Amino acid sequence: MIHLEPVTQKNYRECLRLKVAESQARFVASNAKSLAEAYVFYDTSRPYVIYADEVMVGFVLLRDLDHLQSYYLSQFMIDERYQRKGYGREAMQVLLEMLNEERHYPRVSLCYVEGSDGAKALYEGLGFQPTGEVDENEVLMEKVIEDI
Repeated sequence: MIHLEPVTQKNYRECLRLKVAESQARFVASNAKSLAEAYVFYDTSRPYVIYADEVMVGFVLLRDLDHLQSYYLSQFMIDERYQRKGYGREAMQVLLEMLNEERHYPRVSLCYVEGSDGAKALYEGLGFQPTGEVDENEVLMEKVIEDI
């Protein structure tokens, strides 16, 4: 069963060892970079590790952006050893259900790098829609909370 746990002193080292396949590295920031972002933006960041039962399989960095009235999914990754097992989709569903219960903001936003067809398909399959905004090579998508 997939569940999210906060990144802590006890699990951050294991989180840092998670990585995507080399062919995907240009599409996904390292977890070290994302944890540095979480540290700098500590007041708006919520870093979580993704577990399949007791096995750490991925990482997600969620940001609460008051000024945009949106949750922002800054980082989402599944370790290369655990991809193509449904963990990514299930983890996103768990995250979206959690945000639906919170309802602090009316939407969830995220970006994916153009060319990352797997990420695009995952997000579209979960109901995210392109906003029409592209920042350099990052495509912005969002999902309205009522749609969750």
